[in-house]
Order: sequence, then C-alpha cells, then structure tokens
Amino acid sequence: MPELSTERFREAVLKVVKLNERFIPPYESGASLYIRPLLVGTGAQVGVKPSNEYLFLIFVTPVGPYFKGGFATTPYVITRKYDRAAPLGTGTFKVGGNYAASLRASKEAHDAGYSAEFYLDAKEKKYMDECGAANFFGIKDNTYITPLSTSILPSITNKSLMQLAEDMGLKVERRPIPEEELSTFEEAGACGTAAVISPIQRIDDPENNRSYVISKDGKPGEISSKLYHKLRAIQYGDEPDVHGWVTVVE
Repeated sequence: MPELSTERFREAVLKVVKLNERFIPPYESGASLYIRPLLVGTGAQVGVKPSNEYLFLIFVTPVGPYFKGGFATTPYVITRKYDRAAPLGTGTFKVGGNYAASLRASKEAHDAGYSAEFYLDAKEKKYMDECGAANFFGIKDNTYITPLSTSILPSITNKSLMQLAEDMGLKVERRPIPEEELSTFEEAGACGTAAVISPIQRIDDPENNRSYVISKDGKPGEISSKLYHKLRAIQYGDEPDVHGWVTVVE
C-alpha cells in the first residue's frame, strides 16, 4: 500500500472531526468520538496481489465507555488454542484481517466470564503477547514492563504511558515477559485507545490449572491509577500537554 503523507492524513482527520462536531459526546461523559482511518484496495483486478488503486477514508462514530464498569479491575484468561498473529507476520500492523484471528478466542473468553483473552507468543508459547485488542503492561519494583515482540501492534497509548511512567520516575523496560513472571507483578493492565487502561484483577491459565492474582484487594493499583488519570487529564485538556500530543480542532 502506498503511504499517505502526514499532511494529508492530518487534514482529513481535522476535517472529519469538524464536520461531525455535533456527535462529539459531552465532556467527562466517559464516551468519545472514535476515529477510524481506513486504506483499502479498490483496483479492478482478480488475484492475490497488491491492488493498483487504493481508497483512503476516515469514518467517525460516538462510542460509550469501553468497559461499562468504568476504571475497575477485571479477570483475563490465557489461551493456547489460538494464535493472534505469527512472528514476522502482520501483527505489527493495523490490518483489518488481524481481528479475524481473535474473534473465536474472544467469544470463548467472554462466554467464560472474562474481559478478554491473552495470547502467548505463537512460536514458543512461553511469553506474554497481547490481547486481541490491547497491549499488556506489568508494574513491579518501580518499573513499567511491557512485552517486546515481533507480532505485537505498537500501541500509541502504550507509548504514551511509557513516557508518563518515565516522567513519574519509573524505569521502563520493553522485553520478553515469560508467563511465570506474572506472579511477581504488583500491578498489571491492558492498554489501548478505547479503554486507555483496563486494570487486571487476575489472569487465569486454565490449561495449566494456574491463576495469577495481580490485584489482591480487587482494586486498581496506585501507579496504574496515576497513569490512567494523568493521560486522561492531558486528553481532556485539564493538565498541560508538555509532549505535544494534543491537537485542538478550531
């Protein structure tokens, strides 16, 4: 796919937000205007090969809070039956087809009472990868730790949280996280655009009859709470944006 210039992308985002201003949910309602850019091949051809024409568009829609219970801990489950993405595959890109691989696992997790499923690395099934729709992070010893993998989508939210963690005086590590290390984390969360941070209460591994309880009292951890409220405050304009993340739509 050809790369769209940053200038054209920015112009399109600003225009679609302005045109749909009336659909922006009220301040601190917990809802937001979700922005979804899309680049799709439209060339008149048959065959497994790159298209010779592409259409770029952006659609927006108001959405409610990602988790109806708000900023609260929830349980997750590890799955080995399915892989989210292969190493060196398309997992590091925002490709629509990547979601298909997570649909069955996600439904099974929800049916079993979990917020979402966690995948292990597809090659060795030893290391934490990510959810179907969010990155993972753990906190211990004043350190923010998030997986380093060739199949994980680089999350802007995760990158922002890493910067805020450094601002707060935490060390930041991106490295493989073996499943067994879950038992040592003082806090953990799933992070992404929609929820920002979803604090983790526990992560079950039913295939090995193990359960890693992260939040002993069932409440979000202190550091996760600070990170969540700090990033939200920057997004809402309640705190200074020292890193230049916010764009004001006139």
